[in-house]
Amino acid sequence: MDFSRSRMQRRAGYSLRVLFAAIFLIGVLLLPLISAISQAREKARQIECQNNLKQLLLAVHNYYDSNFKRSFPSAMGGTGVGGNENRLNGIVSMSSMMEASSSVFEIFDPTFVHGNRYPDMGPVPWDKDFPPWHRRYSFAICPSAPDPQTGFGPVNYAFCIGDIASEIHSLKTARGMFAPGLYTKFDDCTDGMAHTIAMGEIATANERYAPGQVVTQMPTSLLGDPSQCLKTLGRRQAYYRDGIRLHPQGRGYNWADGAAGPGLFNTILPPNSPNCAVGDNDAVDGLYSAGSFHPDMVNVAFLDGSVRPISDSIDTGDLTHAPPRQGDYEQTPLASPYGVWGAMGSRAGGEEVKF
Repeated sequence: MDFSRSRMQRRAGYSLRVLFAAIFLIGVLLLPLISAISQAREKARQIECQNNLKQLLLAVHNYYDSNFKRSFPSAMGGTGVGGNENRLNGIVSMSSMMEASSSVFEIFDPTFVHGNRYPDMGPVPWDKDFPPWHRRYSFAICPSAPDPQTGFGPVNYAFCIGDIASEIHSLKTARGMFAPGLYTKFDDCTDGMAHTIAMGEIATANERYAPGQVVTQMPTSLLGDPSQCLKTLGRRQAYYRDGIRLHPQGRGYNWADGAAGPGLFNTILPPNSPNCAVGDNDAVDGLYSAGSFHPDMVNVAFLDGSVRPISDSIDTGDLTHAPPRQGDYEQTPLASPYGVWGAMGSRAGGEEVKF
């Protein structure tokens, strides 16, 4: 009897070992499959993100044609006092070319929306009662990005202002293809449309993830030495260190706002770098990096309509060099000090860009 019980116990123990071994083996075999599925899903999201950028560049070209070939949209503009205070993102002016919906048409001819009277092109972007500013539009969102849940419709695509970091909102001549309050045209791009960035990805807030957040109250010395911004990172790669003061809503939190914080990027620090503002609100000078939730890259769209992934390790030249300022580049071409990345951001720097 004892012998039979002992043999049954040995068999049970053996069966459990076989079961655990089988489960372990299945798990080992499934890991590559799970990884492959995850990679395939991210690849699909990247493709969708690239398609969004292609559609945005098509809208840029259509805007140019519909504007009698006079100019592209301004990166930030609109109506003045009593309207939206010239803070509208240029994407808003192209939105009717991206989506034919009643919510978009409310922007262009709002008059009365939900019982409130609004001017054409809507109120200021931070108006909490204007429905179009709070809606999520698929053309403005990369599927790889989490929802920052700020109460406004987020945006993951921004206009490129080149390698400029000071007087961003009061430039007299654009350094890149786009700038707040300025209107450029094809002829202004002397570096070649296939070599000049028009738009690119920006990340949105996700905890202390550096590409999606903005460090505020940085010293003005930052504008003479961009490498200072990199010192805000902690031991954990791509995350800010503790104690760093961050913007309450981060990058891309409001698709309607065309100021630098929520809606622009410069080609100084490499993609997926930190963002550093000299001040405490959205329309201030600073370093605003292209960013994404894709592994080690961002997508950018060139003026010719092509879209390419750009690696975080792209050549950025000398990051201790001061960025160009107004008066430096208006009369003669000025090459960017920030390598290939900076050269792709300038529209008339005279650099030779090789991919």
